[in-house]
Amino acid sequence: MKLISIELSDIRRFIQPVRIDGIGPGLNVLCAPNEFGKSTLFDALQALFFQPHRSKSKEIMALRPHVGGSPCITLEVDLPEGRHMLTKRWLGKPQATVHRGATLIAQADEAEAFISKLVQSGGEGGPSGLLWVRQGLTRLEGDGDSAKDREAAKTARRNLMTSVAGEVEALTGGRRMDRAIARTRDDLAKYLSPTGKAAKDKPLSQAEIAVEELTLKKASLEATAGRLIAALAKRREVIKSLADLTARDAVEARQQRLDEATRRFEEAKRHADALASSAAHLRSAELAQKTLAERLSALHRAQADQARAALALAAAQTAAGVAKAAAETADAAFSPCAAALTAARIAKGDADALLSEAHRAEATKAAAVRRTELAGRLEQAKTLSAQRVPLAKAAASGPEAKDIAPLQSLAQEADVQRALRNRSAPRVTFHHSGAMRVTSEGKPVPDTPMAILSDTRFDMPGLGHFTLAPGAGKDSSALDTAEAALSAALSRLAVPDLATAQAQAAARAEAISALRHLDTALKSLAPQGLAALEAELDALPEDLAPRAGVPTVAEAQLAAGTATSVLNDAQAAHDLARAEAERLRQAEVRATVKAEGLAAALVQTDATLATFGTDPELTILPELAKASDALIAARSGHASLAEAAPDRSAAEATLARARSVVESATAEIQRLQNERASLDTEINIHSGEGVMEELADITARLLAAEETLSHIRFEVAVLQELATALATARDEARDRYFEPVLTELRPLLRLLWPGAELRFDGETLLPTALVRDGLEEPLSILSGGTQEQIALLVRLAFARLLAARGHHAPIIFDDALVYTDDDRIEKMFDALHAQAADQQIIVLSCRQRAFRDLGGAALTMTKPASLLDT
Repeated sequence: MKLISIELSDIRRFIQPVRIDGIGPGLNVLCAPNEFGKSTLFDALQALFFQPHRSKSKEIMALRPHVGGSPCITLEVDLPEGRHMLTKRWLGKPQATVHRGATLIAQADEAEAFISKLVQSGGEGGPSGLLWVRQGLTRLEGDGDSAKDREAAKTARRNLMTSVAGEVEALTGGRRMDRAIARTRDDLAKYLSPTGKAAKDKPLSQAEIAVEELTLKKASLEATAGRLIAALAKRREVIKSLADLTARDAVEARQQRLDEATRRFEEAKRHADALASSAAHLRSAELAQKTLAERLSALHRAQADQARAALALAAAQTAAGVAKAAAETADAAFSPCAAALTAARIAKGDADALLSEAHRAEATKAAAVRRTELAGRLEQAKTLSAQRVPLAKAAASGPEAKDIAPLQSLAQEADVQRALRNRSAPRVTFHHSGAMRVTSEGKPVPDTPMAILSDTRFDMPGLGHFTLAPGAGKDSSALDTAEAALSAALSRLAVPDLATAQAQAAARAEAISALRHLDTALKSLAPQGLAALEAELDALPEDLAPRAGVPTVAEAQLAAGTATSVLNDAQAAHDLARAEAERLRQAEVRATVKAEGLAAALVQTDATLATFGTDPELTILPELAKASDALIAARSGHASLAEAAPDRSAAEATLARARSVVESATAEIQRLQNERASLDTEINIHSGEGVMEELADITARLLAAEETLSHIRFEVAVLQELATALATARDEARDRYFEPVLTELRPLLRLLWPGAELRFDGETLLPTALVRDGLEEPLSILSGGTQEQIALLVRLAFARLLAARGHHAPIIFDDALVYTDDDRIEKMFDALHAQAADQQIIVLSCRQRAFRDLGGAALTMTKPASLLDT
């Protein structure tokens, strides 16, 4: 099947019919900008082949224009039997027809069957999903496809591959192999779950549970038997330990050791008390000797302090006198500086007053110039304000520019509906042969087709008249609706027609532009408005003449500068004299305060010496010698006691150890007696339960259960090995199964990647990896451009396989090369040309610049010939 032409009507934006003619047998390219209708054309072809004419599915409703209508497509195709015309219309008066030449050969359901047979269904290898690529779905299986679509496409690929590689299918058993694998999986399902684990409540899980339960019970019995044997051995050890601890010799030895340790500890304690008393006497002697030595040192320090204070007081009194004389001299030098500063300040004030008067005189002259300028601007602004009123009124009158576009759309819609009504109305054509003319409403009827839109009377001189009516089939509702909408829009704008509205809108736009320019000029003259301009004019100072003899501003500034310099010099001399006087006065105060402090310190040292008496050294020295002799005697006695002292800590540790041995032996005897009683009870209980007999029975049952589990596991392993072997054999067969498509694909792949190969998945029949330079790369990690290139080449290979089985289906790509770079797109163009030699390919694209170099037959959309005169 090869497409020849396509005609669309009432499909989305195509309210009026459009056609694509001249579709050739090779490469055909329709390259146009976005929203031109390429995807609409693709969807319409999909609907023709795969949507019944009575369907009201969402795909069909999406084809219907917003203004309503019955979507219709007519496709002209070349078949082995000749040229055929396929037509489908949906929604209003749905129909499906097939014509061979001018002969109707099928309609309704027969036409549906005829069309379906041309492309077959998606499940039988037809082009949908295999050879036709919708915009945005550049991969072989898009993320947006439904599960049903993916399964249908997989079935199409499987049937296509089977049809061209049937001998491989027969060689490997085909469906017999599938049945063998299915039978093996069913047998495994008796034992294993889909995840490969033991299935619940099946023989394998039951055998595993039995072995596990018996193993746990055997372990429990073995533990019980072990505890009984251990208890018997432990009781023997306890009886022996009790005998050793309670023997008479052992008890007496522990008591003798305790008595000896107690006696030695008491002796060490008494000696330690004597040593502590000696240490206290020694500390008392040391304190008495130290106190007398410190009192003698304090006496010597007080005598030295008294001598130093007398000398310092004399020096301070001399320095205070010198400081007082210097301060009086500085005060005398400060008075002339203060008088000079006062005179300089008065001169500076006079100079500043004269400078201010000079500035006022200059400002009066500037105000006169400013007054003249503001008066002129105010006059111009008032003139422009008067002109603004009529312009503002014109700018607010009539339709706006934004109202014209909707009005034009409504007028265009009315024209379209009028043309549609006229096209569907009956027509009459008169062919006059003589001078007599047929008239209608008193006017001669011309020799051209005349549409009958209402009951029309025709008068024929000498014969009478006749009346033609359009009949019941006339439908003017859409035209009436469009004219009513247009009339309502004109009424809202208060205009009689579209031309008037356009003229008024142009006048309003011109007035708005002039008003904008006037406002700009007015803003430059009076930025804050007329009131602000008048206020600024009124605020200018009065034009008063300055008094005679006022200097210029420059002269006054020079005099003020001289006065400032004199004032600064006087201020600096004044500040320096005042700082020196203040420094000398502070020095006088500090010297006086220091002398007073030293006098007080001398009084304090005299008072301290008075506390020691009239002749303190004759009293302190004999007492200090006596205290030193007592200290020597105390140290000697304490050293003798310390040298003969026993080790109290060692004696105390020995006593603690002897007590611990006795207490531990008593506690251990009690513990062993309790443990013996507990062991006797445990042995009596277990010996009456028949533990050893039950352990032998459980051991025999466990051996039988383990043997059963081993047999089942062996069977499962055999089945798993068989399933693996069958799957391996099937995969090896599938390598030969894919050989036909790989044969077609290799030359195409090597246009882009020399020596490259594709790996196919045996389940989905889709490529999964690209092998380049010996490296296998999963398709999922390749770039978007590489993925779409592989998808397009695989579709071309599928097309060649379809052609090999005698089913020539056209290939349609709607923007299938979205991410391909400039270099590779050239190679993809070469691949398309190579395939187009014996295959029809139709490429739809919005990339006009990139596809300019693709070549092929350029397709265009045009009006049908029947509409060219309308």
